[in-house]
Amino acid sequence: MKKIIWLFILIVFAFGCNETDFLNETPVSYINSMNFYNTSDEFEQAINSAYTSLQPLHGGRGVGANESGWAFGELRSDNTTFQYNESNRAAMAFEQLDEFTMDSGNGIIASAWDNSYIGISKCNTVLSYIENTEVENKERYIAEAKFLRAYYYFHLVRHFGDVPLITDVIKGYNQAFELNKRVSATLIYELIITDLEEAKGNLPASYDAPDAGRATAGAAKTLLAKVLMWNGRYSDAAKELKEVYTSGQYSLLDDYSSLFDINNENNEEIVFSVQYITGPHNLYHTLMYRFLPHDSGTEYLPLGQIEQTGFNIPTADLIDSFEEGDDRLSTIDFSWVTDKDPVYQNSIVPFTKKYMDNGHTIRTQTGNNVKIFRYPHVLLMLAECYLREGGGDPLPLVNAVRLRAKLQPLSSVSLDDIIHERRVEFHCELDRWDVLVRTGKAVEVMTAHGNQQRERKFVGENSYKKIKLLFPIPDKALDLDPTMEQNPEYK
Repeated sequence: MKKIIWLFILIVFAFGCNETDFLNETPVSYINSMNFYNTSDEFEQAINSAYTSLQPLHGGRGVGANESGWAFGELRSDNTTFQYNESNRAAMAFEQLDEFTMDSGNGIIASAWDNSYIGISKCNTVLSYIENTEVENKERYIAEAKFLRAYYYFHLVRHFGDVPLITDVIKGYNQAFELNKRVSATLIYELIITDLEEAKGNLPASYDAPDAGRATAGAAKTLLAKVLMWNGRYSDAAKELKEVYTSGQYSLLDDYSSLFDINNENNEEIVFSVQYITGPHNLYHTLMYRFLPHDSGTEYLPLGQIEQTGFNIPTADLIDSFEEGDDRLSTIDFSWVTDKDPVYQNSIVPFTKKYMDNGHTIRTQTGNNVKIFRYPHVLLMLAECYLREGGGDPLPLVNAVRLRAKLQPLSSVSLDDIIHERRVEFHCELDRWDVLVRTGKAVEVMTAHGNQQRERKFVGENSYKKIKLLFPIPDKALDLDPTMEQNPEYK
């Protein structure tokens, strides 16, 4: 079996039919839980449901979806932009995010906030009810829930800063409002690190095919290392990454483009990915449509293009950053020539081929997995830790990634070399913005990018005027609690 089929339909009653978060009118814990959470199978269904919140974060379903993974990670950066669609202005939320003109009413940030807390509430429910039970796989279920809770909180804290900290099942309206208070990001990071430290020892190295996509020990250690690097703890991060590096569990594929073949998913390079599948389970996404030029019609999509597309388009600056002969450039297509807001060389709208599912048979239903961590993440993160703190040689780690891309090895390596390598290795995935912010380069890089983008006639005069490192707290959270403070950049 290609990937996990999350048993969403079977367990939705146990988590709230609306997939609402802890602030909404019907707390999850009001569902009759006495008849559930008693067997290993029921807890497995509950954990499966906790995974499903990853999907709307990274690849939404249907027209108007507000997925934040690629939008926060790539569109916000200098890697990708959008093709202006004069005839359809319904997706302005993405344009505003790209140009740093978004405000607290932006639907993408509201979706990111909601879906993260939905996932957190599901994890908290599992952890609460499993504590006093004795079921098969109990330790693994706890570890999966803690991995996922850490992932959702990391998505929140690095994008919003201080956020509410919820670790229990909400049992009433008063408790919900009492807990709807922003706490220090330091406390959020403490929970994330504790959860991952506890999870990594109780997760398996791998799973059989039917369970491919679940969190592994390697995924927990890689996520923990990323969190530690965000907190400047590079030596501690190196220890986690070295364990993944020496585990023998992962390796580089020979052919870069084969990584993105939908028939080659969950291969030996994948450390963790969000699983999707077409069909009646509502577990697909529309990313192939989203990332193709809006005016491409049936050229690449026999079933026809949809509205609100032409996003995550590679910028000229990204394209020009590839060295001559870099095999990774082959995953960007340059065949669409148009007079409708070309992005490259005055006539081309390039697009990424990393999310192509050419065999899908139902319009808008594509099933490519979204890759969160690949083995090159481990190599390049470990290289950076060695470069900053010592303990190992970063050069062979960087050169392993370069050699797979058919490039000559470097004779020495700098931080800028590693940042560049990450840019071209993970382009159009969801990596660039995080790297720019963590390394302190976001303002400089994005100011220069803004100057270039202003040459495009559709970029507004207020675009890129202030490069903001955090996103605004959504209006809905502020409306529910007027005492909650907005991030200073948005007041």
